[in-house]
Amino acid sequence: METKTPFQTVNHPIPRLESMDKATGKALYTDDIRLPNTAYAAIVRSPYSRAKVLSIDISAAEKVPGYLGCLMPEEAPTLYFNCSGNPPSPLLMADETVFTREPKVLGDRIMCVAAETEEAARLAADAVHVEYEVLTPCLDIPDALRPDAVPVQPHISADNVIQHREVFQGDRKAGEEASDIIVEDHFYTPPMQHATIELTSCLCDFSDGKHLTVYSTSQTVFQERRIMAQILGLKETDVRFNKPIVGGGFGARQQLHAQHVAALMSRKLKRPVNLTYTREEDLYSVVRHGSDVDLRIGATKDGMLQLFDTTFRLNAGPFTTHSPTVVAAAARKLQYNVPNYFFHGISVFTNHITGGAFRGYGNSQLTFGREILMDRLATALNMDPVELRLKNQVQVGECFPCASIPVSSNGIEACAKRCREIQDEIDAKAPLIDNDEIRQAWGIAFSCHGSGPSSKEGLSGAVIMLNADATVHLLVGSADIGQGSETMECQIAAECLGIPLSDVQITAADTLTTPYNTGTFGSSQTFICGNAVTLACDDLKRKVLEQLKVIYSGCEVEEKDHRYYIRGTENLELSFREAAEKILFDFKGGVMIGSGSYKAAACPNPFSVCFVKAEYHKKLNAIRLLDIIQVVDVGTPINRMTVAGQLEGGIAQGVGYALYERMEINPRTKRTLSSDLLHYRIPQMDDMPQTYVDMVDSYDPYGPLGAKSVGELATVPVAPAIVNAVRHAAGTEISSLPLCDKFVILPSKRKEERR
Repeated sequence: METKTPFQTVNHPIPRLESMDKATGKALYTDDIRLPNTAYAAIVRSPYSRAKVLSIDISAAEKVPGYLGCLMPEEAPTLYFNCSGNPPSPLLMADETVFTREPKVLGDRIMCVAAETEEAARLAADAVHVEYEVLTPCLDIPDALRPDAVPVQPHISADNVIQHREVFQGDRKAGEEASDIIVEDHFYTPPMQHATIELTSCLCDFSDGKHLTVYSTSQTVFQERRIMAQILGLKETDVRFNKPIVGGGFGARQQLHAQHVAALMSRKLKRPVNLTYTREEDLYSVVRHGSDVDLRIGATKDGMLQLFDTTFRLNAGPFTTHSPTVVAAAARKLQYNVPNYFFHGISVFTNHITGGAFRGYGNSQLTFGREILMDRLATALNMDPVELRLKNQVQVGECFPCASIPVSSNGIEACAKRCREIQDEIDAKAPLIDNDEIRQAWGIAFSCHGSGPSSKEGLSGAVIMLNADATVHLLVGSADIGQGSETMECQIAAECLGIPLSDVQITAADTLTTPYNTGTFGSSQTFICGNAVTLACDDLKRKVLEQLKVIYSGCEVEEKDHRYYIRGTENLELSFREAAEKILFDFKGGVMIGSGSYKAAACPNPFSVCFVKAEYHKKLNAIRLLDIIQVVDVGTPINRMTVAGQLEGGIAQGVGYALYERMEINPRTKRTLSSDLLHYRIPQMDDMPQTYVDMVDSYDPYGPLGAKSVGELATVPVAPAIVNAVRHAAGTEISSLPLCDKFVILPSKRKEERR
């Protein structure tokens, strides 16, 4: 939907700054970077989900041509750390070491080898013979919570519960008594892999043993610098993290991976070391948490919600990483007015693949069950599912349950209206079918998210330097991982200064040269870093104005619409460029550098409405997705093209989550079957139904130029909307994913038409 905008650069569709380099292959990713005399490393990993190392024999590895050396467990620091790329928190217990002799998960790090080439390093790693005592792993939540379950991390928890989190308001019994109807169910979602196209990679130079430089696929360069400095006993100023172009993150790179291993190997060899994962290593490194959720929703007969009661369990795998913060984030995402709200979150240790940050951060798992129950409630009350949700939606000035800051903007009603308009257009061309063979139906889901971490811990700095030709150089610590944040930050700067986008140069995510940024997570960069950029631009404009007053002393100097008016002994009108030249070359001039620091004062909620049209083939017990609509309220869309791209990508991830994605474990060997992208199924272009995305007009007073976030929001409502569509079409209640367990998944219409 086109919209009229008062902005010159913002709220327009603009190609991303790096898009041409990516399209032509000129973009440098981590594994493209080469330093002189680089060696290659490969990690020897446990093939078992739980075991003890009895012995390690490297004799065969030493015979591999090109072998350079190995790093044994006893050569690495034994300090416990938490790899999460979050700021320090009591929630983030330290329970992981660089290497281990007691592997707790498939792929746990045992040791490392290095060689002259990547191929030789992998051959040498495969040649290392490790003798194990294989132990019985505990892979799912019910087994981990049994009274006789073996503790995975006994120094943290004797019962495998990392943390209980209770968030509540009201009275449970009062909510039950006030409800004319209560719907409830047990919901399960499986672990899901990020499946980034770029493999996890790092290049570390610790040759002198004193100063460490790391190039890596990273979302959180400053947090990873902090953790690495702690592990290696260095000052943070002696550790530099630099993020090249990144081929996708989705949360997978919001933690330290193997940079510590490569750094230690570099120090030992006195050479730079490249360590790049295989696809199999990537697949079992970190996943979205599997969830096990009990949920009840109660309402009066006229559809007013009275009770929301959930026990929300997440499968953390063997290490704490993000799990307690993911649970905490999920507790803050209920967008409906409910007087009696009870959230009991439980993070559970298992020997499954480690759960970490993933686009949605707990919101996807809880919204899945919530929106399915809201649909069932609408059916039971004989109400329109959209109207039921809108009737209970938290409005501007009201607070989410247990929240302290009121909602500052909310365009969800406009989102629903626009979805219905697109739905009507689709049905006018292709009316719903219901015959002996096929039944088609629509399903819906609402969702919200935050703009930055819901704990409001986001912090970002920005520096902007003025050149004589009125071009500027922007320095920010935020990491662009493919979402286009660098382009949007440049757009914000261009808009604030009134200059063309082409006049803004940016340097980002280098701990040596850019200011601090909490990290790229929580859908924070447009909001948190964008606000820092606006403050830096305001500071620059103020300094320009003050310097002109010094140069034209005795005159009245004012700025209006990015032009400077001097009245007095001289009457001049200067453009921004003329003002820049005057300031830098006048004998009363100065160097103009603006800076800004923004600490989150709020976490404005973006909103989404998703409609899905699906069909059920009765004789085949098969389903096909036909159309998906998603319309969002993201405040001012800084870049309409990028927002649309986020929505399209979020829909694709939601389709995979709903239909067939999961990490499969062989029940006999306890080893993952998902070792590559042939065995781990993600949607291809031909698998996607027809998609329609749009943004409604909105403006948030806390956001930079009125903007809120979109990155995580885009994927959250898709899976429950798909399930609700399939539920109506198939007449079957569904409470778990993926749907391929219950139905045959038919290819998209577009794929069939091409055949």
